[in-house]
Amino acid sequence: MYRSIEFHSQIYKAITIGIVLGTITGLAFYLLTFDNVISVADGAPAGFLTGGISSMMATVTLVISVYGIMGVLNGAGVLEKVTNGILNSKMGRSVRGAEFAMMLGISFTTLIFGGVTSASMTTFGKVQNEIGKRVGLHPYRRANLLDGFANAIVLVIPFLSVFVFLGALLSEGYDFITPLTLTQVSSGMIYCMVLFLVLLFSVITGWGRQFEGSEGQPVNNPQEQTNHSAVM
Repeated sequence: MYRSIEFHSQIYKAITIGIVLGTITGLAFYLLTFDNVISVADGAPAGFLTGGISSMMATVTLVISVYGIMGVLNGAGVLEKVTNGILNSKMGRSVRGAEFAMMLGISFTTLIFGGVTSASMTTFGKVQNEIGKRVGLHPYRRANLLDGFANAIVLVIPFLSVFVFLGALLSEGYDFITPLTLTQVSSGMIYCMVLFLVLLFSVITGWGRQFEGSEGQPVNNPQEQTNHSAVM
C-alpha cells in the first residue's frame, strides 16, 4: 500500500515539474507567450492551462463516478463474488487460465466503455489485481496485462472505439485530403494489433511471467517463493 502511494506521489511530482519546466523553457526561448499559457479571449479564459483542465474534465468526472460505483460494489461484496466466480471456474484452475480471464475481463470492460481505457481499468482493475494476487502473479505482471490488453485489439473495433471515431473525425474539414472512414482508421492501428498478439503469446507461453516473492521481489516460479520463505 505504501509503495503504491509513494509511486503515485512520484508521478504527480514528475508531471508538475514537467509542466513548470516546459513552460519556463518555452517562454525563455520564445516558443510560447504568456497568452499561450493563460489569458482571456472574448471574455472567456484561454491558454493551455485552462484548456487542458476543461478538456480533461469529462474524463475526470467519469473516472470519479466510476470510483464511486466501484466503492458501492465493493462494499456490497459484488467484486468479491465476481473474483471468486472467475477463480472457481475452469480458467481459474491454472495461472495461464487466470491470465486468460484477465484478458477477457479487461477487454470486455473496455468495450463497454467505448474504448475509454481510464474508466475500464478503474472498473476492472481491482478484480484483475485480486485474481492475479491469488494466483501469485507479481504486481508488474498484473499491471502489464491490465494496461496492455486495455489498449490492444479492443481499441481497433470500428463503431465501438472512441479512438477510431476521433481518428476519422480529425481527418474531416480539409480540402486537400479525403476524410478517412472508420474502417480505414481501424485498419491502420497496427500497434494495437501487434500489442495484442505479443501479449497473447506471453499468456500462452508464459513468456515474461513472474510471481511475487515473499519480500515482494519478482521470482520466476511459485516454488522459488516457497523455498525462500522456508529458508527465512
